[in-house]
Amino acid sequence: MGLEKQDSVMKVGYVAPMSIAAVNGGMRNQALNTISKIHELGIVTVKLSPWEDLSELNLDLVHIFGASVENIGIVNQLYNTDIPIVLSPIFYSNRSASFINRVLNVEQFLKPLSRGIRSDFSVQRDLCRKADLLLPNTADESMMIREAFSIPEERIIVTPNGVESHFEHAKPDLFVKEYGCKDFVLFAGQAGAERKNVIKLLEISDKMIVPVVIIGSFYDDEYGKKCLNMASELDNVILIETLDHDSELLASAYAASKVFVLPSQFETPGIAAMEAALTGSQIVITKNGGTKEYFGDHVNYIDPNSASSLLQGIQNALAQEQSDDLKVHILQNYTWNKVAKMTAENYQTLIS
Repeated sequence: MGLEKQDSVMKVGYVAPMSIAAVNGGMRNQALNTISKIHELGIVTVKLSPWEDLSELNLDLVHIFGASVENIGIVNQLYNTDIPIVLSPIFYSNRSASFINRVLNVEQFLKPLSRGIRSDFSVQRDLCRKADLLLPNTADESMMIREAFSIPEERIIVTPNGVESHFEHAKPDLFVKEYGCKDFVLFAGQAGAERKNVIKLLEISDKMIVPVVIIGSFYDDEYGKKCLNMASELDNVILIETLDHDSELLASAYAASKVFVLPSQFETPGIAAMEAALTGSQIVITKNGGTKEYFGDHVNYIDPNSASSLLQGIQNALAQEQSDDLKVHILQNYTWNKVAKMTAENYQTLIS
């Protein structure tokens, strides 16, 4: 694969919502790892800020993370230039594509009366339509974008999320020394986000004979307070504030756990589950959002709306013997090095 234009090295600008600075979640992880590994391929990478003059940077294209209202301004400005736009939408909804399409049609009909009020779906459609190339993380996400937003298939290339391979070398010792437990059920992520559905895990925690460890902070809102109150009444639940993604303690927690669970309403696909799988933890994960594309038959899928489904999935995983099959599958297909090469090849289609 050539990483150069006709006569010079490719130069790419990167944009992500400002909000990821406050949330150590999947989008931040995806953006930072993509930029880092793209840079290692010899492409010049520039993290764009509002203070820079784009006209002075001589960018070949701009890669934007998130079909988010926070990115409307930069997309609108780029759309009026000759700089190609690559968008990783990071979009999924439990609503069907046909439902979203109907909502957008109604919104369009009522536009003269709405005085500029727009739905999230309208914003997301606008961003996707203005991008020259869309890089959804799953085929499900691709289908949703095509059908809900009427995006031509030729402008979409499914490009998976990735994982850092160093997690396969994680050891449990540090976490065991710090917290005195091993072979527990673990959740790690944005615990305070209702989509992550941690409350469902808390509902069944007293039915488990092993500890439940939740790594992640709760917001000071009604949902967060309810979760914290539930956790305070459970003897087998251990709460740990959010750990930095590069924390050795986080990697050690993965390795010390018997089961890693993401009971989310949906995941695309759940980077934390991939990281935990590399350490040998059994995975229990939502069936929604394209997870089956990544994890195949190697994990226990659950219905996030069913406490019994979640409990059964965890109990099945606790009873399973450890296998390296999922670890091998992930290392063969989803490391950030592989994903970065695919992404760079996708860039090339816009500037060759």
